[in-house]
Amino acid sequence: MSASASASASAAGRDDPHTSASSPPHGSSDGDDALLYLSPPGSPLARSLTLSIVSLAGKFTLNVLNTTTFDNLPTLLDAVDATSTPASPGLITVSNHASTLDDPFLFCAMLPLSFFSTEHLHNKTRWSICAREMCYKNYLLGQFFRSGKTLPIERGKGLYQPVMGVVARAVARGEWVHVFPEGRIHFNNGSSLGELRWGVGKLVCDSYILSGRVPVVLPFWHTGMTGVLGKGGRVPRTGNSVRVRVGEGVVLGDLVEKCRRDPECAWKEITERVREGLEKAQRGH
Repeated sequence: MSASASASASAAGRDDPHTSASSPPHGSSDGDDALLYLSPPGSPLARSLTLSIVSLAGKFTLNVLNTTTFDNLPTLLDAVDATSTPASPGLITVSNHASTLDDPFLFCAMLPLSFFSTEHLHNKTRWSICAREMCYKNYLLGQFFRSGKTLPIERGKGLYQPVMGVVARAVARGEWVHVFPEGRIHFNNGSSLGELRWGVGKLVCDSYILSGRVPVVLPFWHTGMTGVLGKGGRVPRTGNSVRVRVGEGVVLGDLVEKCRRDPECAWKEITERVREGLEKAQRGH
């Protein structure tokens, strides 16, 4: 439930994608503190309630005040349904980023209310990441986003901060994580794709090294979200047409073996393969 997963900025990468590999891949001892964010601040049932309330807001905004259509949605639904099981390789969804409402509202529109209201039973709702200064700038806001499965990340601290290890371990356990590989919002209504950060490649590699399984990486492309809430906007607008095109899983089996022997090369090549998948989704094939 990342009200600005713009700042997923760092989730998908960092300010400079050509980062040094000198630091340990999963952060420092601060990782134990980052793990605390995985548990809901109240109870699992309270987390389901939070997700349900946000889901209703997202559905009302995109399906009532605006019109939203989907292409190839069953592919995403099947991928999500397969998560959080012993056999799951984990799921990483990636998309373009055109509005502060992209995550969570697009997922609210794509998935049924019952999915969110039963989160305490299945643990399949996506994990997201958001800049600490935006989503965790005070205690109450932080508790809300924590309840909505959104983790705080520090802008400008790069790929090796503890939360990156936390999300990699979530994927390795077979769970679902969503990232915006561009690392920032481009208020262009989905007309083009910006430069991708290497963080998505590192996330794939780290989860693969931890689990020995290649995670499913599923791209989707959306248009119309900047019209719903553009730059500087505070109240969603009405009467817009939003379209979501779900692509096909990105084939990465030939690249992940490089994750151990030449990690930066692997991150770069995986990120480029993700770009190709996003561009195919944008074209609708």
